Parts: sequence; C-alpha cells; structure tokens
Amino acid sequence: MKVTRRIKYNIIRLFRLKSSPHQVALGFTVGFIPNWIPTFALGPFLSVAFAKLVRANTVSAIVGGVIGTPIWPLLFLLNYKVGSLLLEKKTKIDELEEVDYIDAIQHTFEGIDGSPSVGFSFLTGAVINILISSILIYFIAYFLFKMYRVRILNKIR
Repeated sequence: MKVTRRIKYNIIRLFRLKSSPHQVALGFTVGFIPNWIPTFALGPFLSVAFAKLVRANTVSAIVGGVIGTPIWPLLFLLNYKVGSLLLEKKTKIDELEEVDYIDAIQHTFEGIDGSPSVGFSFLTGAVINILISSILIYFIAYFLFKMYRVRILNKIR
C-alpha cells in the first residue's frame, strides 16, 4: 500500500508541474536518453544535466530517467538487435537473459574506435534507438500534458 501511495504522489506531482507542456515533454525525453547506454549509475545526473542543457524541466527528466532504469536489459537488447540489423551482421546476443551490464559496457568501449565489433553494433543501435524513442516519447508526453493534464489529475485524486 505504501508503494502505490508513493507512486500516486509522484504522478500527481509530475502532472502538477508549472512548466509548459513543451518543457515537461522535453525533460521527460532527455531524461530517458541515458537509459539506452551504460552510464555507470550516472544516469540520473546525466538526465538532469541534459535537461539543464536544453532548458527543460528537471523533475520530468528525473522521472524519465527513473522509468527506464528497470527496463535497461530490454533497451540494451534492442540496441544489439537494431545495430546488427542495420549492419547486417549476426549478434552474439539473442535473448534477454544474455544481456549483461558489464558486457554492454565492454562492448561499448570496443565499438568506440569504429571497429566492426559487437560494440559497434551496440552503439549503432543505441544511436538509432535514441533518435526514434526521443521523437516518440516527446510527442506522447507533449500530447498527454497538453490534452489530458487536468483529466489525469482528476482521475488520480
């Protein structure tokens, strides 16, 4: 009961932000970006830094960052899949259980030099996924805040 109450409180707090729908949606979007790459537990700090950089709402950036935290294995798997699809090479990672945070970090550093490795596939997939998800997340968040902010607040109460 205590967890659901806390979640409800944070959702109410998010929808009561005084910022414009653009600032909230932009904050939510840039807050989600660090979840696509291994950030060594610096994701929340990067979310806030990105939000300040683009003058977005920092609270919504933190919420965007926190939402992606539990699903990082799925996001990393998507990076491997999209990268291998675009580069037309077979990936060593085929299932969600095979995704390991340490391996993803190692693969990321291997791919920085541009060599045709698993890391290059991971980074290619990450860039594509960041671009596509950012566009989708922004428009969904903007639409929710612009059109349904009052309705959502009334239903949550």
